[in-house]
Amino acid sequence: MENQTVLKKYLVRKKNLLISSAFFATISTLMQFVPFYCIYKIIELLMLGDYTAQSLMYWGMLSILSLIVSLIFLYASSMCSHIAAFNILYEIRMDLLGHLTKVPMGYFTQHSSGQMIKTIDQAVEKMESFIAHQIPDIVSAIIFPVIYVGLMIGIDWRLGLISLFPIIVGGGLYIMLMGKTLKDNTVKQYHDSLEEMNSNGVEYVRAMPAVKVFNLSVNNFKRFHQSIQDYRILVVAWTKNFRGGYIWFTTLITSVVLFVLPFGAYLISQDPQNTNLSLTVMLFVILSSGTNAPFMKLMFAASTFSNVSEGVQRVDQMFAVKVVEEKNTDRMFGNNGISYENVHFSYTKDTPILKGINFELKPNTMNALVGPSGGGKSTIAQLLLRFNDVDQGSIKIGNLDIREASIDTLMNQVSFVFQDVTLFNDTIEANIRMGNKDISFDEVKRIAKLARCHEFIKVLPNGYNTKIGEKGIFLSKGEAQRISIARALLKNSPILVLDEATAYADAENEVYIQQAINELVVGKTVLIIAHRLWTIQHVDQILVCNEGVIEQVGTHEELLKKNDLYAKLWKINTETKEWGASSYV
Repeated sequence: MENQTVLKKYLVRKKNLLISSAFFATISTLMQFVPFYCIYKIIELLMLGDYTAQSLMYWGMLSILSLIVSLIFLYASSMCSHIAAFNILYEIRMDLLGHLTKVPMGYFTQHSSGQMIKTIDQAVEKMESFIAHQIPDIVSAIIFPVIYVGLMIGIDWRLGLISLFPIIVGGGLYIMLMGKTLKDNTVKQYHDSLEEMNSNGVEYVRAMPAVKVFNLSVNNFKRFHQSIQDYRILVVAWTKNFRGGYIWFTTLITSVVLFVLPFGAYLISQDPQNTNLSLTVMLFVILSSGTNAPFMKLMFAASTFSNVSEGVQRVDQMFAVKVVEEKNTDRMFGNNGISYENVHFSYTKDTPILKGINFELKPNTMNALVGPSGGGKSTIAQLLLRFNDVDQGSIKIGNLDIREASIDTLMNQVSFVFQDVTLFNDTIEANIRMGNKDISFDEVKRIAKLARCHEFIKVLPNGYNTKIGEKGIFLSKGEAQRISIARALLKNSPILVLDEATAYADAENEVYIQQAINELVVGKTVLIIAHRLWTIQHVDQILVCNEGVIEQVGTHEELLKKNDLYAKLWKINTETKEWGASSYV
């Protein structure tokens, strides 16, 4: 970002529109003084008795015309700022989403979707609102006081100082309030609290089936409930801290005339025959009655800016996430063999996850990665796709370090069937075509049959054109998993990683998924992450992973004899496989 905040960077891009907006807002503000002067002239003519119908009509029409001109220029200013704002909103979101496609995929496992949605949606939206509405208001609110002060002091310095007194005191109070807010870091706490509540809210909605089944309320979902309470406590406390000062601020800003009028009356009482003084006091009364709106605009703009600034920092932090370093190269992998050489990795400096991983997967072999939960199995697999880059060591495909190939080359080499399947709000066909968008429908249908999808797809209301989520049509976990396998079949990459592909499947779906996997693995180097050990006992090689290291490598029979951990896991799997209703009778 070259030490520029995201807001500055995009404001510079639209500087011509914003300068035009500021120029039109300045003219609009200047024209707002004309009606006050016209009213003053009408009162002067009436007080002096030196008027005609034409002269009164002239000042009245000039007042109306100036208001119309002011509104026209205000509209032009608003149009320029809105066009700039909507373009900036579009460009920030597109650039931000484009940037996120290039960051390590591990970033998304470390940050909740609620946090990211809040930043991409609300923080950027506030920037748009600030540019579209607040920039013209700020220009107007700055120009108005400058002209106001100049007029007041220039016409009569005594009345000028009196009229400025409540404005200066009120402004000072507001600065103190904002200073305390910044000192206490309240705006950051507000955004943090809102992000936490959004994140827990998303999790709560996703867990709604469990909430319903166990008849839970938000009070039972402790983190969500606590985040709501924390948000409420923070906002209420912030409001109470602001309440007293804000009341005094608004009272002073809106009551300038209450200071001018008694002092003006006193001056007139000292020189009652001075008509010019009476007219001057009248002019001050008229002008001071119109100070409320511009100064309130300035206050709201300052408050909004503090909120926007915090949002800008969060967008900047997202842009600051380092993208995956990609070399501009056409180097290709020699074959589909895989080797991990002294691989170390940690998500945080103080907590190592992988500690010197070494193993080799020979081309076109079936391999399984087993071990207790939290041992590092998924991390090992994800590093192969550069979800994150290793801290030390290297991962090679066909004797080429994956960091030496382009991302596209790597993605074409590896297919990944995740434990948690993501289906998009689109047709069944479009979801399958994600594996290869250039094939014919007949090929989609053939692949669906291989993935054991065709039978359940053809009974859907619109077959392959059925839109997921529309009219309440959703797929089971097992059916969704078979769709993801169809994608991988279409992609037909020489390396396949299966991360607990049957984890959520019932017995019937597990059979179908296993049949689909058998079609998928032909002629590929396969790495299976498995907890159900009976599904991988006939693979070529099993790697036992525990606490970030590979304890031992071998076949099923070898590991039963040599590795106590594997023997223990196999015993547990055998016992759980035999569990049934009769076990509890």
